[in-house]
Amino acid sequence: MILHGMLHEPDPGQERRVCILLLSPGIKGRVGPHRLYLKIAERFAAMGFHVLRFDFYGLGDSEGEVDERLLSDMYNTIQDGRYVGDTLAAMDWMQQNCGVRRFVGSGLCGGSISAMLTAAQDPRIESMLALSIPTAFDGGEANWARFATSRQLVGIRRGYFKRLLKPEAWVRFMTGKTSYHVLWRSLKQMLPWAAKEPATAPSKTGAAAERPRDDTNPKFAPAFLKFVRSKRHMLLFFSGRDRLQWDFEEKFEARHRAELDPLRGYFEVKTIADANHILSNPAWVQEMLDLAGVWLDRVHPARR
Repeated sequence: MILHGMLHEPDPGQERRVCILLLSPGIKGRVGPHRLYLKIAERFAAMGFHVLRFDFYGLGDSEGEVDERLLSDMYNTIQDGRYVGDTLAAMDWMQQNCGVRRFVGSGLCGGSISAMLTAAQDPRIESMLALSIPTAFDGGEANWARFATSRQLVGIRRGYFKRLLKPEAWVRFMTGKTSYHVLWRSLKQMLPWAAKEPATAPSKTGAAAERPRDDTNPKFAPAFLKFVRSKRHMLLFFSGRDRLQWDFEEKFEARHRAELDPLRGYFEVKTIADANHILSNPAWVQEMLDLAGVWLDRVHPARR
């Protein structure tokens, strides 16, 4: 199996001997949406980093085929570690061919979770620069409706109220096209006697807390906690108009607050206000790159 990609090399006099792995987001390949990965690679290579972006098995120019018929199934296998082996192979290649043994795991969405699951296995990933990392599985519209977070439900309810006077909204409601389950969940929040949905239910034995039945990726918390407990640094970016930050806050941070509080010095969370999932506005990209550049200089300073 042959994987194909592009390596951006820094000027020899500026190289930091650290490689940033830009791992493919979902099925979009090594270029990223609106050539995002090219913009990232050019900025960080100019700072002295090697930057490797490549196509995973079955994507882009790399060999192999993807058997899944539904995108949600494909995304779920990625969040389960589908491309950890490919990431390890890329690191081995960089070490053998370029002598680089230190890595920053990075990528958008599926690329970031692939990096984190790899970092849980391999300490060569010394830091993480994650863009819109997913905490929960992608179960399609039905599962999204079932597992919407509290903040998502508030937004859904406001949207329903705004459309109350529009005839097409009532036609949709009467013809069965409305997601009645989501509508009921969002309205139920307003009831004074409605119980809040539990964030966690501690086990009686004192073992690991049992989580409520939801779509949270069970590999996320162990990988994240293992990474920061090893005193490796992580910078997470979320977009202000993207549900993934709400997932992260409600399905991970809220449940592991006691474990995370002593480790706050090893991870930072930044929000790009009003940005969408893929950072399609150049101003959003610039803000992310500026903040990430300052962080990289601190975590991986230039060699003297």
